[in-house]
Amino acid sequence: MKQMKKQRTQQWLQEIYKQPKRYEGKVVIILNDTQIVGVAEDFTAAKRKREELAASSYNGKMTLFLVPRGVKQVRIRTLRLRSLREDLWEPVYLVNLQTNHGEIQNCEMLIDSGADISLIPFHTGRSLGLSRSDEEILSFAQGIGGEVSYLLRRIDIVIDGHPVSAMVAWCQDEDIEDMIVGRQDVFDAFHIEFRQSERRIIFKPVEHKDG
Repeated sequence: MKQMKKQRTQQWLQEIYKQPKRYEGKVVIILNDTQIVGVAEDFTAAKRKREELAASSYNGKMTLFLVPRGVKQVRIRTLRLRSLREDLWEPVYLVNLQTNHGEIQNCEMLIDSGADISLIPFHTGRSLGLSRSDEEILSFAQGIGGEVSYLLRRIDIVIDGHPVSAMVAWCQDEDIEDMIVGRQDVFDAFHIEFRQSERRIIFKPVEHKDG
């Protein structure tokens, strides 16, 4: 069995963990998925700043990430919530999850507008090749049943063939089985329609107009 190489936490994530008050609620500009090269109040300002950086001496891929307000107080309200009505429809959808180290197909995930960020269980993250470095500090999300520990990771969530690079909370409590698609990244990439009477969810990719 091939032994997985131990991964270190990205430098930019370490910086957020060390100084959460500086970054929470802000949009950070990340160069080559390694370091934070800019901070802005919103996406409009961040895109403008990214253009300025690209025109200067910065070379490489610059991505944007909205740091949740209160990194250690992320809300995933439906976590551990089980309905008392057996006939109550839960808006679940089949998606694929991908990283550079693995892929899981046909995952049934709850589509939850009340969750700040998507969540995957511990064993799912391990199957995708995720690991925790020795120096990494746990964050905590608030659910119905109390706090759960997690680590931030970026993976691809593929919905109807459309991949979305999404930040997820990788749960570190091994007894938690919830799989949740939250607002961060995914809800910006799709127009999502819930048809409860039909027990259907419709995803329409957002079309980005040039210029």
